[in-house]
Amino acid sequence: MASLSSPGVGSGLDVNTMVTQLVAAERAPTENRISRLESTTQSQISAFGKISSALSGLQDALAKFEGNGALPGRKVHVPEDAGFTATAGATAALGRYGITVESLASTHKLQSAALASDAQLGHGSLTITVGAGDPVTVDIAEGEGSLADIRDAINKQAGAHGVSATLVRGDAGDVLVLASTTTGSEGRLTVAASGGDGGLSALATSGGTMTVADPGNDAVVVVDGITRTSSSNRIDDLIDGVTLDLTKATPGESFDLELKSDPSTLKAGLLGLISAYNTALSQLRTQSAAGSEGTPGAALSGDAAPRGITQSLRGFVSQNYAELSALGFETEVDGSLSLDGATFDKAVAEDPQAVQRLLGDEGSLRAPLAGALKSWLGDDGMISDRTEALESRMDRLENDRLALDRRMDKVEANYLRQFTALDAMVAQMSSVSSFLSQQLARLPNYSQSP
Repeated sequence: MASLSSPGVGSGLDVNTMVTQLVAAERAPTENRISRLESTTQSQISAFGKISSALSGLQDALAKFEGNGALPGRKVHVPEDAGFTATAGATAALGRYGITVESLASTHKLQSAALASDAQLGHGSLTITVGAGDPVTVDIAEGEGSLADIRDAINKQAGAHGVSATLVRGDAGDVLVLASTTTGSEGRLTVAASGGDGGLSALATSGGTMTVADPGNDAVVVVDGITRTSSSNRIDDLIDGVTLDLTKATPGESFDLELKSDPSTLKAGLLGLISAYNTALSQLRTQSAAGSEGTPGAALSGDAAPRGITQSLRGFVSQNYAELSALGFETEVDGSLSLDGATFDKAVAEDPQAVQRLLGDEGSLRAPLAGALKSWLGDDGMISDRTEALESRMDRLENDRLALDRRMDKVEANYLRQFTALDAMVAQMSSVSSFLSQQLARLPNYSQSP
């Protein structure tokens, strides 16, 4: 008897469908368990990620109070057309200063005698020195001694050392202009020529034909009768905590620079800190919310970690509540914070260091809060450890799924072998039955019924 080429041919059974259904039924309990655990674990990873993001926002808001960030800012007033602008840090002393800009710092500028554009001045070497800096040698090849060629060579070989060269084309011909990129006397240029045909000596500052277009003088500013000379038009060490940018000379005319306390920047920082704190509390509540009848709990429901972080945050506030309340901080029933602006303004006006004692580098609230945030968010922190553990669980579940696939492949193969054998046996019995029926039908006096 010929062998069957596919399951079910001999018996008429849908063997493939039966095997698929049996394998699916056997696979379902384990697969459903893996899927549930994967979904739960991924939700927990996501929840810790949201909590971490919220706490990082709180950490960033707290960092803005580092250094002088916990002190009131400074409001600067400068009259229009005073010839200067000013910025001031939180350590600048409050008060008024009379300032006169006698002169601005300028860049030293030299210019050559006019020369026809196609004329060759000469070849050799130019040695250019900016102030007390190191000399820079610029080589001028023979046949490349026009003023345009010399300009290009200077910009290429000395441009990065504080020298800029350009051409001004006048009625009498081209004029080479050399300018220092450093203002004041510290940037004055010295040019010497050597070698070649001697033609470049015309560009030397000693014995040549170069003239001074701008002497490169220093800035001179007078503050309350005290004179200060500077090579730069930006002076950041004249008045403690104040940076002056000189824009126009106003010789003999004094303008007042006035510095007042400005708590608005400090208030903005506190409002940012409050917003970040409230966001962190909200995320902690959301990700750990307990379920109710018909409503499942959040991903971290029952987890001790978010509860512990929440208790710590609220504990830091409670420990400093008297100081916070004096600054206008108010707490709501859910633990969130708000700020009474009028109370804050009055408190800081009376005690400018009040916020610094709380949130400065050694502040009573900042130190423990910053330490706790680091322990939660650091590379070896609690949230990182929990997340890594959950990710490891995801890896194990993936391995479990692969193992299930391999086991189900074997189960399927086993079912196919069994049903194939059954199919062959049924086919054989059917063939024997058919043969016997044919033989019996040929017997004399054989009938279907008596």
